[in-house]
Amino acid sequence: MFIIDFDDTLFDTQKFKQELASSLLSLEIGEKLFWQTYAEARILSDGTFSYSFERHASILEREGFDYKQVLDNLNKVKEKIKFFLFEDAIYFLESLKESKQDLYLLSLGDENFQKLKVEECSISKYFKQVFFRGKDKELVVKEILAENKDTNVFFINDKIEESQKIKNDFQSIEVILKQAVTLTEEKYKKSGLKYFKTLTEIKEYVTNELK
Repeated sequence: MFIIDFDDTLFDTQKFKQELASSLLSLEIGEKLFWQTYAEARILSDGTFSYSFERHASILEREGFDYKQVLDNLNKVKEKIKFFLFEDAIYFLESLKESKQDLYLLSLGDENFQKLKVEECSISKYFKQVFFRGKDKELVVKEILAENKDTNVFFINDKIEESQKIKNDFQSIEVILKQAVTLTEEKYKKSGLKYFKTLTEIKEYVTNELK
């Protein structure tokens, strides 16, 4: 069984965010203001992930920009979402399906916004179930494990501390990290967890483990 993260694991979230920033340059919203307001839109005070185009546009409206113009520009990026899947993501998912293992997608963030990204990428069909949550990945992992008797479980994610906590809480799971561009390789080396730079490398590793 595979529990797979979406952002920065299957989906190049960093390039996606850069595209969002570029879409607002014509409105004279510079990168500094974009990232400042993106950070505010991304997470609520209770730690819940909350980013959506509408929320970001509302925050920029408070900065003096036209809500509709901002939203229209951000919405134009919707048409490009499918191109931000990592180039080997489909190959990776198809290969895992061929192994006859159940796949679960775990996507952290605003439910409607995360669902939009996943649907635009046309990858729901590979998964037995898709979870969209604002926080607490551990609770979803616990829920999945409670409903399955599979003892061969892989958790594939990019975030180190989050993955370490899941490994500590669920000792039987094999945690594999997909290296993100936002962190140095040295940090991955120090994590104590297996890590790979590409999904293809992860596929080759788990295929051998399943033999």
